[in-house]
Amino acid sequence: YLCDIEYKKKTMRLLFLTIISSIFFTSAQDSTTKEDFFKSGICLSGDCKIDYGVKKFNDGTVYFGSWWNDLPSGHGTIIWSDGTIYVGNFLAGEYHGDGTYMTPQQFYIGEFKNDVVNGNGSFFTTNGVYVGEFYDGLYEGKGFFLNRNGEISEGKYLKGNIVGNLTYKTDGTLLNK
Repeated sequence: YLCDIEYKKKTMRLLFLTIISSIFFTSAQDSTTKEDFFKSGICLSGDCKIDYGVKKFNDGTVYFGSWWNDLPSGHGTIIWSDGTIYVGNFLAGEYHGDGTYMTPQQFYIGEFKNDVVNGNGSFFTTNGVYVGEFYDGLYEGKGFFLNRNGEISEGKYLKGNIVGNLTYKTDGTLLNK
């Protein structure tokens, strides 16, 4: 049974690192800077410099929301050209504060800081759900993972890895290791 728990720890680490490495800004962000990207495009409605406006970019990305100094700042919604959607708070063009990030494979709702998952949040993937604390885009602090089989793993995380004791529950059985 101990080997099963170690396998689950390794599987969760690998799953997390694979997902987190592909989650943010895989769309519309090529070699141009963020400022250059947001200053390009056409303002379709409102004031896309220092108020509320709707702007469409050359690649098909659309932003609806608050602007400050030509950058998304305040609350807004961005729909990237690949279909990725972010709804939440921005600061100087970055995801910052409470937000929701969605792709066809992933769904995250929680806190961001400077475009990175940071704070408390819930991360939904095809393999399960992680609910807990994040720091610099990694699981950090107390967290729970519910996999597709209904098994729950609870533990402390440091830089994306489970540290210390792991509480593992399946079919009403609770195991501490």
